[in-house]
Parts: sequence; structure tokens; C-alpha cells
Amino acid sequence: MQWGAECQQEGVATLGGIICVIRNLLTPLPAIIALAALAMVIMAGIRLVSAGADPKAYASAMQTFQWAVIGLILLSGAWLILILIERLTGAPITQFGLP
Repeated sequence: MQWGAECQQEGVATLGGIICVIRNLLTPLPAIIALAALAMVIMAGIRLVSAGADPKAYASAMQTFQWAVIGLILLSGAWLILILIERLTGAPITQFGLP
């Protein structure tokens, strides 16, 4: 957690601490989304293996797998676009928070 001078004065929280709380909540969000998508891929893989000869279970597991992969691709693409914009403009847009 990042608690700077704008978040507290003499050890007492200030109104600027709301910005610090929001920043601390938003910073790990892309990693949490990626972990959730990875968990979905693993779960879909387990369901694919355990589906056996049941076509409905196989189709459901394959659909879960496809949506998880699509989510990972979209998250990666969005993050790469943000990095590209940051590199081209110099604006720190990957550092979440309020000004």
C-alpha cells in the first residue's frame, strides 16, 4: 500500500486519503482480472477432461474455455494499447489513481 504525505498528516488520515484508497484498489485490478481468467482456463480444462463422452458437458466446457481466452486476449490488448499510448505521449496512464 502506498501512503504518502497527501494521505496523512502527522499520522492522521486526511480527506486526500480517499485518493490513496482508490489508487490502492485500482492498482492490482489488471492482475486480479488476469488471474480470474487464468482460473477460468484451468477450470474449463478440467471440465473438458472430465466431460468424457457427454457432448453437452464438452460444449459447455469448450464455451467456458473460449470466453476465458477471449477475456485474456482483450485484457492483454487493452494493456498493450495503454502501454503504447504511455510510451508515445509520456503521460503516466498505467499508474491508476485520481489527480
